[in-house]
Amino acid sequence: MTYVLDYFQNLMERIKYGKWSLLILPILFSIIGIYIGISTLDRDHIPFKSFAIQNALLPLAFFALGFLLPVSFWRRYFIRFAPGQKLLWNSDGISYSFLLLLFAMFLQIFAIWGNGPGYYLDGNTLVQMRREISIFSRTFQVGEFVKIFLMIFMAKILMDMRTKKQMNLCREFFGFPIAAVASVGVFTFIMPNYSMLLIYIIMVFFMLFVQEMDIKPRLLMIMTLAIPVVIMLSVASLDKDNALVKTHGINRIWNFIHAEGVGNEQQNEAMQGMADGGIIGKGLDKGTIKHRLFGARNDFAYSVLGEELGLWLMLPITIAMFVFLFYCFWVAANISPVDRNAIFSQNIAWGIAIIFTLNIIFHIGVNLKLLPNTGQPLSFVSSGGANLVMNFFLLGMLVQISSLTKDKTT
Repeated sequence: MTYVLDYFQNLMERIKYGKWSLLILPILFSIIGIYIGISTLDRDHIPFKSFAIQNALLPLAFFALGFLLPVSFWRRYFIRFAPGQKLLWNSDGISYSFLLLLFAMFLQIFAIWGNGPGYYLDGNTLVQMRREISIFSRTFQVGEFVKIFLMIFMAKILMDMRTKKQMNLCREFFGFPIAAVASVGVFTFIMPNYSMLLIYIIMVFFMLFVQEMDIKPRLLMIMTLAIPVVIMLSVASLDKDNALVKTHGINRIWNFIHAEGVGNEQQNEAMQGMADGGIIGKGLDKGTIKHRLFGARNDFAYSVLGEELGLWLMLPITIAMFVFLFYCFWVAANISPVDRNAIFSQNIAWGIAIIFTLNIIFHIGVNLKLLPNTGQPLSFVSSGGANLVMNFFLLGMLVQISSLTKDKTT
């Protein structure tokens, strides 16, 4: 009974002080996404019931889940802020955040090998391993779940390290983050899903970088930024007949760098569509690339909008997206780390902010041909799937966490 009263008292406080204005822009983006989803379907066979479940009911349900779970139960009981650096257990009991990481690995293994042969072939050539799982007859990308579980695990580890004053140049500082990324990264690499692996790495890097620490680890972290540059230059220097260039994922990077590379047709069409839209656009439902471009409603949603709405409307929409991202970072920056609960919540907020940022920047960068084709959806706009529902789950967590910001009234 005490637990129930504590839960609802905590819940009422979160409802009262939460920054509900965080919902305004995502809801507007989702309405735009619903339009894109409907406009790309066959008008005579639109599965309205299924579409409503995927794009409205499921996102709202996951938002509620994200908002309700962290209250008292999630932060105080499930994560169990046990001190110490041991991963699975310590003097105060088991660390359930580590079980989340194990579950993330299980999801990846199940996606690849859990339902028969976990690979896709192009003739006799292995293209990639399976990345999806089916839940109630609906297919979801496991990477969307994995990055959230990894973020929660990192938030717990960084909270422990921060409270024990271990944010310095030491074994624990680099050991746990690298081990965490490597545990899920090896399966992501096997798939291969290099864009998602890059998101894992950047997310962990950012969550580490914003912690209070000495200058030495910060400098060392900055130096590690040279690693992806070296990798890109190494891929660029490969001969086009090299077997590695034909590998799924690597070929996208090589083709993007080299003008003679094939495989950039989707990005070229997306760019041409936006160019055809010009300043004022072709008008709603008058675009053409959404009917011929594979993955238009997900991977190229930005280009679909650009062709129909034109620059004069896409500019404010893009600005609104970055305003939303700024608000997310503002929430994280304005949480006062007065205790373990607040430190953990702040780490979660940083993780959520960088996840939204990476999704939006990667998607827009691909559509403008500034980045290789990563296949990343546009947060809250791309239609259906795990990305949409998990974004609303993260949004629910962020609204709940926003009640801890410094400027709340008493």
